[in-house]
Amino acid sequence: MTSRFAGVSRAAAVALAIALWLGEPSARSQSTAGEPLTVDFYALGADGAAAPNLTTAEIAIKIDGRTRTVQSLRLIKQGNAPSGDPMALTTVLPPPFGTNNVAEFGRSFVVMIDDESFRPGRERAIHTAVDAFIRSLSPTDRVSLWTMPHGGMKVDLTRDHDRIRQAVQVVVGRGVNRESGPDMACRTRTSLEVIDGVLTGMAGGEGPTLVMVVTSSMVGPRRDNAPNMPPGPCELPVEHFARVGRDAASARAHFFVVQPEDLVRDGTAPATNENPLEGIEHLTGVTGGTLVPLARLGEDGLAMVSRATTSYYSAVIAGSATDTEGSHILAVDVSRAGVKVRSRPTLLIRKPSDVKSRARTPAEMIRVSDAFTALQMRASGVSTLNGADGTMRIVAAAEPVEPGVTFKALSAALFDSRGRLAAQSHVADADLQSTPAMAALIVPSGTYRLRVAGVDANGRAGAVDVNIDAQLVSSGSLKLSSLVLGVSRSGGFQPRLQFTNEISAIGYLEIFGAAPGARVAAFLEVAASPDAAPILRTPLTIEATSDPSRFRAQGAIPMGALPPGDYVARALVGLEGQSLGQVLKAFRKAG
Repeated sequence: MTSRFAGVSRAAAVALAIALWLGEPSARSQSTAGEPLTVDFYALGADGAAAPNLTTAEIAIKIDGRTRTVQSLRLIKQGNAPSGDPMALTTVLPPPFGTNNVAEFGRSFVVMIDDESFRPGRERAIHTAVDAFIRSLSPTDRVSLWTMPHGGMKVDLTRDHDRIRQAVQVVVGRGVNRESGPDMACRTRTSLEVIDGVLTGMAGGEGPTLVMVVTSSMVGPRRDNAPNMPPGPCELPVEHFARVGRDAASARAHFFVVQPEDLVRDGTAPATNENPLEGIEHLTGVTGGTLVPLARLGEDGLAMVSRATTSYYSAVIAGSATDTEGSHILAVDVSRAGVKVRSRPTLLIRKPSDVKSRARTPAEMIRVSDAFTALQMRASGVSTLNGADGTMRIVAAAEPVEPGVTFKALSAALFDSRGRLAAQSHVADADLQSTPAMAALIVPSGTYRLRVAGVDANGRAGAVDVNIDAQLVSSGSLKLSSLVLGVSRSGGFQPRLQFTNEISAIGYLEIFGAAPGARVAAFLEVAASPDAAPILRTPLTIEATSDPSRFRAQGAIPMGALPPGDYVARALVGLEGQSLGQVLKAFRKAG
C-alpha cells in the first residue's frame, strides 16, 4: 500500500544499520533463555485508521531476519477516532477519575518543536496544524509540549488541551536566514541530545508513547574539520542518531517527524552544500518513524496522526535461546491486502535480571513518567484553600480497581506545568486500608499534574496521572473549592471515586469570602454532560465553620434513582440576586 506520508531514503537505512552495529558494548553478552517477547505496532487500513480483527496467521515477525512464532495478538484501543466536528470535543463529559487502564488511559503525545529551524513569521503553518491536531484528540489523551534546542519543556503531560493550544500559539521561529552548515550541525546535535534526554526519562514504560518532532531541517552525520584534524565543536557523529534510535526502542516510542516547510522548494536552504533533509531522514530511519510533510499535506497532516494511532496491536512472540541482550533488527509484516504496518526498526531485549530490577517503590514511581499497569488503579484529586497565605491543599484519593485488594504502599506527588516536583506525600501504613486511601499535599495556587503510585501485597505496581487545577473558582465576591462526592459513614463524610448500589450520595464543597449575614444561593445539579439540562436539582445546605470566612455546603444526590453511566454534578453558588458561579465534578455509577 502507498502511504500519503513520505518514505525514508537510503541514507536513513544506512544510519539504521550503523546504529545497530554500534549498539551498547554489553549488547551481546547475556541470554534471555528463550523468554517470550512483546512487540507493539500499528497496522492501518486504506482509510488511515487501525485495521480491525487481524489474526496471528496474518502476522509475520522477524528478529534479526529469523521468523518467530506469534503466540498471541490483541488490539489495544488508545483513543477515539476524530469526529470531524472541530467543536464536538468541547462538550464531551470529562473522565470521572484517572486510571491506568489502557482502554481508558488515552494516548500520550510528546510534541517537540525545533523553533530555531524556521525563521520568524514562518510559524503559522505549525500553529494551524497543531491546533487541528489538538482538536482531533480524545479528552483522555495527554500532551506535553517542548521547544528545542534551548527552550525545554513548556507544558508537562496534560489533558488540558486548551493549555497546549495557548502555549503553541506563542511559539515563534527563532531561525536565521541562510543558516550556515556548522550552525545547523550544532543545532541538530543539541536537538538530538534533548530528544534523547526526553526518551531516557520515558524508558521502561508499559505502553507506547507517541513522539512528534517538528523541524524544518537537520543535517546528517558530518565532520566539522578536515579528516586529519581533531573534531570541532559541531562534530555530529552517527552515534548521536544511533543513541536516539536505541532509546526510542527502550521507551517504546513511536516517532512522527514533522517537516513544516520545504526549504529546498522555497529557496531558503542553507548557504552551504549541507542537505537540510539528511538529518530528518536519519532521525526517521533510526526510530522507524513516519515523515509528515506539512507543506504537502496541509493543516490536516497532524490530525491524520491522531486518526492513525487510536489503536495498536500487541503481539507476544516466541523467544529463542540465542536471544541476547541489546538492540535487534525487527521486521513486522501483515499479509492482508491494503494494510500498512508502522513499527520501530529495532527491538530492545533485556536480560531477565534487568526486567526484575525495574520494579520500583511508589516513592520512586512518582518521580518518573513511565506507565505502570500491573495493579489497576483509579485516582482523583480535589483542591481547597489551605490558609491565609493563599496556598492550596490538594487531597489525592486512590484505590485498586480489583475488589478486595488493598495497597501495601502508596505515594503521591504534584508536578507544576514545567514538570518540576512541587510536593510529595507517602501514605502511612495505618491509612492504607481506607477506601479510597488519601494523601494531602500543600502547594501554591496553579495547575499541576498529580501522580499517584502504589503496590499491593503481591508486588504489582500501578501509577495514575491526573490533572489538577489548584485554584478557587470565582463567583462574584465568593470563592469556591472543588466539588467532592461521597457518602455518609459513621457520622462523617467519606469520598467515593465510583458509585454502585448506594441509595444516595453527598456533594460537598467549601465557600470563601461571604460577609456575615450575606444571603447565598446554592444548588446541586446532576446532568448527562457539562452543558446539558439538569436531570435533577436540589438545594445545598450551608453551614458556618470556626473560620468566619469559610463555609461548608453540602447536598444529597438520589443515586439510587440514576441508571448506571457517567454523569456530571454541578454546584451552582452565588450571592442572591447575582449570577451563580459553578463547579463541575464528573462521576460514575457502575452497573
